Amino acid sequence: MKRFLLIIILLFQCIYPLKAQLILVPASGSSNLKLPKTIEVNYNQIPFVDDFSSYQGLTNPLKWQSTNVIVNSTYQFNPPTIGVATLDAIDIYGKLYPNASTTSFSADTLLSQPIRLDSIVSPSRQKLSKDDSIYFSFYIQPAGGSGQPWESIGTQPSMSDSIILDFYSQENGWEKVWSMGGIALDSLFTQENAYYKYVMIPIIEDKYFIKDFRFRFRNIASLNNNPQLAYIGNCDQWNIDYVYIDKDRSIEDTVMRELSFVDPAPSMLKRYQAMPAYQYIEQETVDSLQIKIVNLYSSPLSSIYKYFIEDDQGNTLHTYDGGFESISPYITTLSYQEAVSHSRPAVNFNFPINQDNWQTFSITHTVKEGVGQDFLASNDTISFIQRFENYFAYDDGSAENGIGVEPIAGSHLAVSFKLNKLDTLTAVDIYFNSALNNANLKQFYICVWSSFGGLPLEILHKTEKLTPISDSLNRFVRFELGEEIILEEGEFFISLQTKGNDYLNIGFDRNTNSSQYTYSKTGVDWQQSFLSGSVMLRPYFGYKALVGLSEAKQELKFDFYPNPTSSKIFLQGIDHAEKQILDINGRLLITTKENEIDLSQFSQGIYILKVKNDKNSVAIRKIVKTK
Repeated sequence: MKRFLLIIILLFQCIYPLKAQLILVPASGSSNLKLPKTIEVNYNQIPFVDDFSSYQGLTNPLKWQSTNVIVNSTYQFNPPTIGVATLDAIDIYGKLYPNASTTSFSADTLLSQPIRLDSIVSPSRQKLSKDDSIYFSFYIQPAGGSGQPWESIGTQPSMSDSIILDFYSQENGWEKVWSMGGIALDSLFTQENAYYKYVMIPIIEDKYFIKDFRFRFRNIASLNNNPQLAYIGNCDQWNIDYVYIDKDRSIEDTVMRELSFVDPAPSMLKRYQAMPAYQYIEQETVDSLQIKIVNLYSSPLSSIYKYFIEDDQGNTLHTYDGGFESISPYITTLSYQEAVSHSRPAVNFNFPINQDNWQTFSITHTVKEGVGQDFLASNDTISFIQRFENYFAYDDGSAENGIGVEPIAGSHLAVSFKLNKLDTLTAVDIYFNSALNNANLKQFYICVWSSFGGLPLEILHKTEKLTPISDSLNRFVRFELGEEIILEEGEFFISLQTKGNDYLNIGFDRNTNSSQYTYSKTGVDWQQSFLSGSVMLRPYFGYKALVGLSEAKQELKFDFYPNPTSSKIFLQGIDHAEKQILDINGRLLITTKENEIDLSQFSQGIYILKVKNDKNSVAIRKIVKTK
């Protein structure tokens, strides 16, 4: 039956033929990771601890010398605390390592800064030795597995793969002290009754008690030997969390007094992660949020949960206080905070949107222990940037998998969007995964469809032949449509149509789910997706022309009407100022100082009104021109 559903996941495991790359990206969605030109040496004292919650993208340079391991909060599956460092088969730019092959090869390395294991200076100077009971601990989680929920994110390391921990000493250099062979997450859960394995290693050999002790995690990956490598990409993921080195520990030291968030902060929109400011209405806002909070201690703790919303000027617009609630220890219940006031906080707020301007809002969530203080503060805060600009996005900017349609010429992968007002579509941003040997460079078309009965009806516009571009890790590429497509209020679809009998490897975000809005077709009938996730495809609207026009610090105040209009608009409170009418591409159509402007000669669509007075103060407004 699934043969007719047509949408497939590319590269759930790299051992299968005709599969595509999965790309890990930071939670921030940033595609512009700036690598330091040099890594300065920084000596750390114990305790050494990092749960990767305070850094996103690159590792903390004060603690790590690595630049090829990406810290993220999207590739994890129910981790101990939010944020992991992921070792896999790609570099920081999303490319397979040059030495990648069907046999085992060295891939990522997570290398620490030097750590003073010769002595401590606080509370007093003290020489360290094996008598101080120093333990090295961490959590390890492989990706992937068989069936839900294991297969949701990532691809499992194969049996020939491994994750290795090395210690450094001046005496012997690098030595392996621990390793783990490839395993699927479901198999690990069967063994550990948890989504991760907790590892504790005593440091007892004299050679490690030096001033420049270091350690490193490294993974051995492989592109399994099969004749069809064209769509092989990233695979063999391992997630590292909560690396902790300290004295006065024991083998029984397996819990921490720790309250933490587990997943990234959610969008406050019911349907989208981001949407155009011009299209926002109050009904788009959710009624409540889903928040996952964990207690890593051995007994219940009292937690205080809050969130607040700020505008882009830092003004607090709304606060929520969930009060005190008890949370049971995860180690005994395998569950998270269940109190509704913390786990399902209500949203009694609507964003104050000026639909003529792009706006962002910051939603910050905090959790604190009611009595006492937990071990790390960095995992007690998460934030989400709610964007109202000129595009729709279902995805969070993180491509954990690839997706494509069956390799039949003319196949379509379509995504539905809904306009609350007439608008003008001008471009589509797409994230294509990078595949081995540039195998993803297959021609395709972008089609814009009308809708009937919740399915694509007819093609309103079809581009010329296009070729995928894989710019860099998680960077969307904009494909201009060639003309402005006027879309009425209501549903429309955008599809990617294959030209030949081949797959397209499109980024697929597994942390958000828009499967109900995703469809495919190879023949006559459309089929709804059975795969949980979001295609990384974002439609852009004509409002982009305002980017270069809204630079004024002091905006003019005036009124104009009617809007929408079929002919004329009338301005009030802005006599003697210069008025300009521009199309959505910024081309100047009318210049006048009159307060009555006739638009009847222009076709229906979106236009821009720009008003400037003699003090060079500027105001920008959007005009909807009807038939």
